[in-house]
Amino acid sequence: MKKFFKYAMMMMAAMVVTSFVACSSDDDDEVKSYPLTITLNSGDVAADNISNIKIIVKGTAKADTITMNSIAQQTLTLTQGTYNITVSGKVKDEATAYVQGTATAELYAEQSVTVNLSKYNQSPLVFKAIYGAGSVSGYVLDCYVEIANNSDEVQYLDGILLADPLANQKAKSAWQETYPDKYNGGQGSVLAFPGSGKDYPLLPGQSVVVADQAMNHKLAYGEDDSKAAEYAVAPDLSNADFEKYYGNGDIDNEKVPNMEVVFSNNKYMKMWAFGVMGRAYMMAKLPEGMTWQQFAADESNYSTTPGTTATTQFLMIPAKYILDAVEIYNPATDPAENYPFFLPKDDTKGIHGPESYTANCVHRKVSKIENGRVYYKDTNNSGDDFKTNQPLTPGVTPTTVD
Repeated sequence: MKKFFKYAMMMMAAMVVTSFVACSSDDDDEVKSYPLTITLNSGDVAADNISNIKIIVKGTAKADTITMNSIAQQTLTLTQGTYNITVSGKVKDEATAYVQGTATAELYAEQSVTVNLSKYNQSPLVFKAIYGAGSVSGYVLDCYVEIANNSDEVQYLDGILLADPLANQKAKSAWQETYPDKYNGGQGSVLAFPGSGKDYPLLPGQSVVVADQAMNHKLAYGEDDSKAAEYAVAPDLSNADFEKYYGNGDIDNEKVPNMEVVFSNNKYMKMWAFGVMGRAYMMAKLPEGMTWQQFAADESNYSTTPGTTATTQFLMIPAKYILDAVEIYNPATDPAENYPFFLPKDDTKGIHGPESYTANCVHRKVSKIENGRVYYKDTNNSGDDFKTNQPLTPGVTPTTVD
């Protein structure tokens, strides 16, 4: 009995010592928390012109992501340690403009840190392929453009504009002289993707085909079977994602959503972006909160050809709304004769188009492929970013890097 009591007392004593040591260790190693105040400096961009702001705070003990629509000062209470802070945001009134900034905080007492934001440009949506050269002599209804999401986030096509501005015939046209920061919508129509905001999401790496006529153009010879071989080179666009439809004699594929007609200055035009001898193409995104209906209703967005008595109206699109711009030069002319239409900031240099009626297109080069995901080259220079005289492969994902 005594031996048992003595053993029990020894165990209790050990438990008390262990408990005391543990409590003493907790007091010495207590993890403390401190407030961290984050201030954003918007730099050359107006503070109220930045939205979709994300602040990512990563440390050894905690990771937070804060999403907001103003650059208001933020104060977080975090456990002590070293934190890396990354900030990103979208410039509201410029289609390809974003801001970003980084900072580091050593949080072992109350701290304040300022993150300086810098502006950069990157287009989330790009032209993957453009085809307007025609496949059969005199047949021009088989043209299409393919648009890819070149970003790592979902992009919404709703309201995105497509236009084909008139190319220049001299070094600096009257358009550029009068409107140094705007482009005319072109001879024909300005189109927009349907949808009211988020009806048409496009996942990273995916693309959509916008057809002039969503039909199988290999069968466009009608009842004249003798021309079947001639039309065999034409594309099958019956499964296009979108199509142009004017309702003036063109065919409406009821299975394919129609593009919205934002503006048209030629009711007799039966095709969009007819360009067998070269053409300029642009894709634009209006500022947040502005619909294409509002933009088209504003009379200040229209102009006739400067310096002439012509009465034909053109819808003018500000350069800061441009997502992507590609000028396809006349293949029959020397580069020196091809004058740039776009400002250098929108497209530094154009590319020669395919020979007319050869069923070839211009196709954007692939810069890299990661885990099957294709990224397209986008240096703001069509002469470097595109290949010409390429076969028609609408909807086909490239498998090699250029």
